[in-house]
Amino acid sequence: MKYQAEMLTLRKRLKVFGMVLCILLVRVWETVQGQRLERQLKSLRVEADRLTYENGRLQMQIHRYEAPSHLEAIARQDFSMIPLDPSHRIGIQP
Repeated sequence: MKYQAEMLTLRKRLKVFGMVLCILLVRVWETVQGQRLERQLKSLRVEADRLTYENGRLQMQIHRYEAPSHLEAIARQDFSMIPLDPSHRIGIQP
């Protein structure tokens, strides 16, 4: 009888120990996952900042290439185009 009572007490203690160990392991896992997600979030924020900067740079480049002065310079340099004199224009006269 005494042996069975000791075995029951030991089993209870082992169950409690096992539950505490499981809870601790879950807490450690949550902490590790939280740190991993924090690092991932930080790298994604850095990537978003880089892409925002790149987007702004490309928008400036687009606006620069769309500027009439730049288009006229490209037309003169690359395509050897010159502005028409008024006598060669057809349509509405300015």
